[in-house]
Amino acid sequence: MEFKPKGDIEVSQKHIVTFSRNGKPNQNPKDKIFAKLVEGQSGKTYYIATLKKEIYNPLGSQSNREQYLDLELSKVSKDTFDFYLIYLQTNNSIYLTRANRRFIND
Repeated sequence: MEFKPKGDIEVSQKHIVTFSRNGKPNQNPKDKIFAKLVEGQSGKTYYIATLKKEIYNPLGSQSNREQYLDLELSKVSKDTFDFYLIYLQTNNSIYLTRANRRFIND
């Protein structure tokens, strides 16, 4: 006989990877999280840092206040996530522009 959970109980293993300001996986758990990838049985879920419902730019005008800002992680598509990570790694603003365009449609 096989046990099957009832209701909202979900039996799954989740693997979570967080990314730092430079687009690399976080080594220090105290570092700010700029992106997060959650892998579970139902697939992958992508999150990026937002400020006031817009994608956060760590090189922008608010970057000097980063320690005081309440950044939120918003669920996004894989394309938006990929472009944001490329932007964090390269600091090439075209990728932030592409991420913003996709974020509007998410």
